[in-house]
Amino acid sequence: MQFHLPTYAHVTLPHLVKLAKEGEAKGVSQLWVTDNLRSRQSFVVLTAMAYNLNIKLGTAVNIQYFRNPVDLADSAATLSEVMDGRELVIGLGRGNPRTPRLVRTPRPVSILRETAQSLRRLLDGEGVCFADYPGLLDYYHFNPDATFELNFRAATPISIYSGSNGPKGLAVSAACMDGLIFGGHYLAALRTGRVPEILEMFDRSVPAGKDPASVPKVAEIKISLSHDRDRARDFVKENTGNRILAMYRQGFTHEDIESLGVAIPDVERLDEVEKKRAGPHEFRAMVTDSMVDAMFIAGTPGECLERMLEVRDTAHQQGFRQLMFSELGPDVDEAVSLLCDQIVPNL
Repeated sequence: MQFHLPTYAHVTLPHLVKLAKEGEAKGVSQLWVTDNLRSRQSFVVLTAMAYNLNIKLGTAVNIQYFRNPVDLADSAATLSEVMDGRELVIGLGRGNPRTPRLVRTPRPVSILRETAQSLRRLLDGEGVCFADYPGLLDYYHFNPDATFELNFRAATPISIYSGSNGPKGLAVSAACMDGLIFGGHYLAALRTGRVPEILEMFDRSVPAGKDPASVPKVAEIKISLSHDRDRARDFVKENTGNRILAMYRQGFTHEDIESLGVAIPDVERLDEVEKKRAGPHEFRAMVTDSMVDAMFIAGTPGECLERMLEVRDTAHQQGFRQLMFSELGPDVDEAVSLLCDQIVPNL
């Protein structure tokens, strides 16, 4: 289960902990949080979770442009001291289409590779000189003569997973990270039939001697649950619209988008509205039901369970070890209860 922290800006940290404890009591095996500027700090949230939960924790994902590898390493290693031996997963990725509005995002694949490699070395107790990582040296203004080494060791296993799903990013991910998070486009990629192709790109780059099937893979499932069907679907319209536009602008063909059941003229109208910087109400009004169904499993528990059973079987066949439920629903208390009482037990 993932808490998308900007979505629940109105939910206090003690309340998030309470919801996480409910999830753990009802079968959730890992709790993930997002990494977002202007939101609650991910490692502070996870530290509170670590003191109150007995399950694995993770970030999905830390943005490679928000926190330098030394900051990531000492944050993760500090958190590990209250994990009681449980695994901690650090997800890495370039961010979403809105990230460039906040920070510069140069050389995304190189920065991903350098972040993963230097972070691994730091967590393993090695000294790192960022003259060896020119992208990070320039971006974070490290002294090229300085060597960074943590003065304490991580107390629990820390794995690094990639949240990059592009061709070049997948190759880097398989070569220098421990696992893969197939992010919020998983349901859309299922409909286009592109998941096997994407996973094959990853598996081809797994180092020789390592079985690709042994590499952990997590599928992110965008879900919105409520007894009120319309409310569940309205809740995700803005998120849906942004994701559809990301596909439209980042290389998915018209045929791919149409295979989702989404009409290109509808996407073009949505694109025009977004470029005009229209308000949220006008933007959401342009998001169609077919767009919502392409990106989310959204509605009442009964209708969501029917789709989830199909997704579960397919994801298992594709080699995914874990389903990560994200967004959850308009009323987070209701959504967590519905997810844990009516969805998870039936999967």
